[in-house]
Parts: sequence; C-alpha cells; structure tokens
Amino acid sequence: MRYYKKEQMQEMEHKAVERGVSMEQLMEYAGGAAARFIQRKYELRGKRVAILCGKGNNGGDGYVAARLLRGCGAYVSVVLAEGFPATDLARQAYGRMGAGVISTDWGREPRAVRQAVSDADIIIDGLYGFGFRGAMPEYIGVLAELANQSRAPVISLDIPSGVECNTGAVHGPCIRADYTVTFTVPKPGHILYPGREYCGQVVPAAAGIPGEVVEQAVPALETLEPAHIKSLFRPRDSQSNKGDYGKLLCVCGSEGMAGAAIMCASAGLRCGAGLVNLALPRSIYPIAASRLLESVFTLLDREQDGSLTPETSVKLENALQGAAACVIGCGLGTVPGTPELVEKLLLSAWCPVVLDADGLNAVSKHPEILREAAQTKPVIITPHPGEMARLMATSIQEVQADRLESASRFAREYGVITVLKGAGTLVAHPDGRTRMNLTGNPGMARGGSGDILAGMVGSFAAQGMEPLEAASAAVYLHGLAGDRCADRLSQQGMLPTDMLEELPGLFLEYAR
Repeated sequence: MRYYKKEQMQEMEHKAVERGVSMEQLMEYAGGAAARFIQRKYELRGKRVAILCGKGNNGGDGYVAARLLRGCGAYVSVVLAEGFPATDLARQAYGRMGAGVISTDWGREPRAVRQAVSDADIIIDGLYGFGFRGAMPEYIGVLAELANQSRAPVISLDIPSGVECNTGAVHGPCIRADYTVTFTVPKPGHILYPGREYCGQVVPAAAGIPGEVVEQAVPALETLEPAHIKSLFRPRDSQSNKGDYGKLLCVCGSEGMAGAAIMCASAGLRCGAGLVNLALPRSIYPIAASRLLESVFTLLDREQDGSLTPETSVKLENALQGAAACVIGCGLGTVPGTPELVEKLLLSAWCPVVLDADGLNAVSKHPEILREAAQTKPVIITPHPGEMARLMATSIQEVQADRLESASRFAREYGVITVLKGAGTLVAHPDGRTRMNLTGNPGMARGGSGDILAGMVGSFAAQGMEPLEAASAAVYLHGLAGDRCADRLSQQGMLPTDMLEELPGLFLEYAR
C-alpha cells in the first residue's frame, strides 16, 4: 500500500482543478464516498446519525454526507463543533443540506449535542482533516471524548480528528474510529504509530481526483508486501557453489558480548551466504567456535593502545577485500581503538557495509564519515531510536515524534540506507523511497534481535541482492520470524535465537 503526505494531497487537488474538476465537486465526491460506504455497511432507514463537523472543509464533507444519508431515510443531526462553517465551500455544502437535517451548535446548545451523540446509532467524525496539526482545543476534545464513549460505531472522514496526517502523532484527545474512509489515497498517519491505533479499519475511497494524477505522485511511504518479498528470491542454480552466494565478513564481538557476534554470524549463515567469516577478538574465539561450526574466523589481536597489531590489520584487510558484504558493530564494544577501526573499515571497504550497534556509536560524533563512505559503496545503517538520536544529535523523543521524517531525512543527507528499528520499522533510501514493515511484535524487544537483523541484511547483500531490497527482505522476514515465534512460544517466552530456527521454514514459503 502507498501513503501520501498532506502536501502531496494538496498538489493532487491542485492538479485535479487544473484538469477541470472544481473544489466543490471534490467535496461532493468525498462526502458521497463516505455516504456510500455507510449505506453499504449499515441499514439506514430510521437510524439516527450524528455528524460532528468542524468549521473547515472536512466539516463540508460531513454536510454533503448529511444530505445524502438523510435521503437514505436516516435521521441526521449535524453538530457544529466550532460554530458556523468558515470556508465558502463548507458554507455552500451547509446551505444545501435541506430542512430535514437537524443542526445543533456545541457552543450554544451543549445539552442538545450531548443528547444527539448519546442517542446516535452511527457517529461520523468530520471535525478535522489532513491539515490538522497539534492538539485540538479543550472544548472540542470534550466532544471527541463523548463520541469515543458512545456505543455507536464511529466513522472518521479521511483521518481521525486528532491524528496528524504526516506523522501519525497524537498530542491530546483524539477520535477513536471503527472505520476511517480515506479520500483518494491513504496517509502516513493511518499507518504510523500512534495514529494507527485510532484509525480502525482504513477504507480508501475514490474522491474525484483523476487516476493519472494519483499515478504521477511519488508516495511518501510504502508498506512491505509479501508478494514483493517473494519476488526478490530466485531458485538456486543446480550447478552453483558456495562462491556464487557471497562471502560475508562480520566484524563483531568483544569480551562479554560474544553472543552478539554469534547471533549475527548465525543469521548470515541461515539466510544463505556461501561463507561467513567472523572477525572477533581471540579471547572469545573458543566461545564462538563451539557454537558456529560452519563459520570461518579471523582472530583479532590488539596493541596496548587498542589498535590492531600489524599482523591482525593485514589479516582483516585481506578478509575485507575478499568479502561480498560486511557487517560491522554487533557487540563490538567501546574499547579504545574501536572508532578508528570502524572508520578504517568503512572507508576502505569496496563492498556493501551494514553498520549496527557499536559500529553506529563509533561514528555518532562524526556522522559525516557515513557520507564519505557512501560515495564508494552502499552503506546500510540499522539504528534503534537511541542510536538514531545520537547520530542526529537530538533526543529519542524528537526521533519518535516523526519517525518517517527522521529516517528519510538522514538517508537523504548522508546517502545511506537507513533502517530505523521499532514498531513499524522504516527502510529509507537516499533517493526518497521509504518503506514500512508491518510484521513483528513486542516479543522481539530484547537484546539480540538487532544482531540477527544485521546478519540477515548482510547475508542478502552478500548474495547480490540490491541493498535496498536486502534491507527490506531482512526487515520483513525478521519480523515474520518473530511473529511465528510468538505464535509458538508466546511473546513473553520467545528468544531471539528462537527466530533463527524459524528462518528455514520461511524460506520454504518465500524462496522456493
């Protein structure tokens, strides 16, 4: 599914008008689309419908719906939440409702409005549209809560009032809809948290904008779909060998964090890389070797100042030159010399690089290194919100307030594919394409999940998958593996290592 921001919707409306569709017609189409949905969904004759209308054009859509639903035999009450309509279009629509529609003013007739809402069999939310930002006024918030407390189904026009279109942010009282009839195209606020939790079932409806106008618009966001993920995998050649499926180098692990390196390399192996070379400190080699029988190892020795010994530097450079993709950072630690090691690997690699965890922390004070590295090969970063905040020199709250903008802006500015992890992980490409993942669950929120994801991304990249697609496939299948684990073991009891065991079954479905 494709999602479009407020500015894109405004541009589509402008182009529709240039093609001869008036704004009055667009309002009529929108209100009509909502009325038709409600007519299909409910028996209307004799039913009481309360329509909450703001003073803008979203309220005008509500007036159009009021006229049409009255024509279907419903008893319709329009609630003027902010008084008489303020736009010419809304005033025209209000004037055409006809005498059969009852109109009450929330400011002057609160008792009548409360009665209309409590008696309603159906409530329609036309308070605010896609232009809404911030928090609704307190007195409108009271009206919104009245609707939420009703037992009647609530249908929002375009987007639930209180949800910001572009970000999904909710800053105060908000309509909680059972259905949202969204006009022309879905909006990011329908799918981004927390707005997603207020939308109920989102029903896209044609609303007068010509199809060719919609097709010309570049979506702000797309969701990852099963068919697309399946299309990324091809059957293996019967005459192939391990060299055909790439060498993945994982520079990971430190004393006390051997598990992160093991999980990253295990994921790389499970996802089909021909060879996984795990470069890790000599001190934790026995732990890793006892768990990873299929991997090869490059053992790292350090000098007193934290730098690699000359012999180790040569070994690691040779391993990097022979790699088809490289993962840096899982459990790497913050010992002296780590930032210098990460910078050297980033700048000298010729293959796609996946940077995770301590690899990201190592460059967080000088993120311009990412821009320099991305000039010579694809760079994929996989931050959680805390790491993203450090990279952007901001707070976690600011990142989470507009996840879509945070990920897409960082990708554009630094030229790196940005995988912003969390509920609804985002995959943003420097060219503006941004994808959202809908698989996954809270049971995955524990240490180790990110190490597995990094190994999966690196494995797909090593096998020759285009970097954006490698990140997309890994994010989707990682979440789906988590969902299968939750079904089998519960969100409470599942572990990241359990997800590794789900991967072979997923490849039977997606890579046959």
